[in-house]
Amino acid sequence: MRQGPFTSRLCLLALSGILLLPSLAAGFAPLAEDNRKAGLTALVAGGFGSEELEVQPSLEVEPRGSQKALAHPALQRFFAFQSDAWEVRWDSRSDRPNLIQGAGIPLLPGKGNKLAAADLKLAHEGGPDLKDVETRVRAFLADFPELLNVSGLDLRLDPASTVNAGEEKQIWLVELQQFHRGVPVEGAKVFFRINNGNIVQLGTERVAEVRTSASPKIDRAAALAAAVQALGFRVEELGEIVDPGTLKFVPALTVGEHPAETYQGARGQGYRHYLVWDVTFRRSGDPATWQAKVDARTGRLLSLVDANDYATAQVTGGIYPVTNSDPEVVEPLPFINVANGSTKVADRNGNYSYSGGVSTVNLSGKYIRISDQCGRVSKSDREPGDVTLGTSRGTDCATPGVGGAGNTHAARTGYYHLTSINRKAATYLPGNAWINGTLTANMNIKSTCNAFWNGSTVNFFQSGAGCSNTGEIAAVFLHEWGHGLDQNTGGAAPDKGSGEALGDTFAFLETRDACIGRNFKPGVTCHNCNADCTGVRDLSSFAVGGSHTVARPGTVASPTGLDCARISCPYTVFISPYQGPMGYEGHCESYIASTANWDLAKYLVARWGEDAGWAKMEALWYKSLTPGKSAYQVASGGKCNPKAQVNGCGSSNWYTVFLAVDDDDGDLSNGTPNGCRIWDAFKAHGIACGARPACTQ
Repeated sequence: MRQGPFTSRLCLLALSGILLLPSLAAGFAPLAEDNRKAGLTALVAGGFGSEELEVQPSLEVEPRGSQKALAHPALQRFFAFQSDAWEVRWDSRSDRPNLIQGAGIPLLPGKGNKLAAADLKLAHEGGPDLKDVETRVRAFLADFPELLNVSGLDLRLDPASTVNAGEEKQIWLVELQQFHRGVPVEGAKVFFRINNGNIVQLGTERVAEVRTSASPKIDRAAALAAAVQALGFRVEELGEIVDPGTLKFVPALTVGEHPAETYQGARGQGYRHYLVWDVTFRRSGDPATWQAKVDARTGRLLSLVDANDYATAQVTGGIYPVTNSDPEVVEPLPFINVANGSTKVADRNGNYSYSGGVSTVNLSGKYIRISDQCGRVSKSDREPGDVTLGTSRGTDCATPGVGGAGNTHAARTGYYHLTSINRKAATYLPGNAWINGTLTANMNIKSTCNAFWNGSTVNFFQSGAGCSNTGEIAAVFLHEWGHGLDQNTGGAAPDKGSGEALGDTFAFLETRDACIGRNFKPGVTCHNCNADCTGVRDLSSFAVGGSHTVARPGTVASPTGLDCARISCPYTVFISPYQGPMGYEGHCESYIASTANWDLAKYLVARWGEDAGWAKMEALWYKSLTPGKSAYQVASGGKCNPKAQVNGCGSSNWYTVFLAVDDDDGDLSNGTPNGCRIWDAFKAHGIACGARPACTQ
């Protein structure tokens, strides 16, 4: 392609060093059309969010002992060597197993088997490391080459999606990403889930032969130019190039197919591929983070979406425990930086070693840094060294009169809640680099009624237009932070319904409140919610035993339930398809998955007691976060159809992954401690799979 002035200038911009680290962005409430600049309304109509890219496995579920599975040539030797106590979910698109789960195969020393480190010649006496695990996984693939049929493919360990979790490091979640001629295939992986030393789940996700050339015909600058021009703004308005162009293959539907339908084509021929440039950028003065996929061989724009997910001595400060309609309480500020001779870091109780003289804090800590648009934060105190940021009345830029113009409710409350959830996550994911880094939280942004994660920071708005300051509501902090952790544990949820349910799950796990974002609009209840919920969503209204129709795919459009049909379907705001798997608006459809999690938490509390039950729910949630990406899938029936066949059978669906991490003996065929409770919660909301497993405790 011949370069014009625009393309050349983008090349100069890239060379001048304005490129930033790759990031995506994630929000709390749906975007209103009038929040977009008027220039974004004049967009090219076709090609955005192409449905061709909405391809998912087409599953045939075979229960344990199925004669069809036992007779399958690829499975016979596996069953003969292991046992037939395995359930198989076969992807007819790739003609490969999407998931095999069952009795457990000894792979590493653990409580589920009698293997010893000496027998396997592991590198470390204390237990296997990542290299050992990869070696053992690859040896298994070599021993059973016909099982997954991947021996001729380029599979590379994905460190970002491979996790060693659990209280005793007994869980290994291993992913090998498919490459073709050195180019990664997006979302295509071979996975192993190992619990107590045994393989309890394995399979493939969107793995298929790539028949598309790996040689691009346009460069990344031309791809970026195509995306920027489609948005209708000038190069001078380009603010940040987040990703100047990553070359990858993207799986797609076959010609003539539509998403959310059963695959009817030839077995093993159900995935085709585009070679694309994936580019991400921002426009000056606009918080939107635009992500585009451009066909690297034709220059056609395949998708262009806003990747933001829209939607808080001893150092102490006044914070709101749940929301700004509650009394402010004084709490220690954990892990905050204190300037006292040298820079010191307080412990989780806000305590630090005071050495005399003046101590100063500015709401910058080891894990969270507050930036408040009302002004700087700086509070100094002398002997005995206690630094008190105080409490105050009012909202937005109101302060106690000390600590600077930025010592606001939002600044103090945000620092406290964001640091607290960061440290809880670290107990489950201690090696996660993002958790152990420092996150910037921007408070009192001069806008209203929303908040968002943009791939690198969390951002909260002032009050106005009938809405509270979103930096004064704990659930909003927790929701947006959850998007950040999701993106930094192997990649964000692929659909907005799962992504928003994920954010709400983080929120209710911390607050134990089904009303998500209480007092978001003071005095105004959310749609079809209980009268006492002034948040954006009320999970208890649509949970089992709730006051409204239970949230499930078949009731998604019910006027007495979620009533998602009141919003256009398939839902698109400008060019961004902010949809759940069924095609409804993502925040509305998210209820299906978030209420399943809420009911599961209640079942666990009923069985184990208040604190123990919540702790078990937290453990399930955090341990499953990396491989558990999409809450459910539409197997057939198409989008915007409450009668569609929907399930949680996909290998990355939450129900399926919950079972793998709940197991305690390396054998899924005999149930798990909470298997029946997991099934009951997800079955009630129409997104379980197969028969009800046993609860072993």
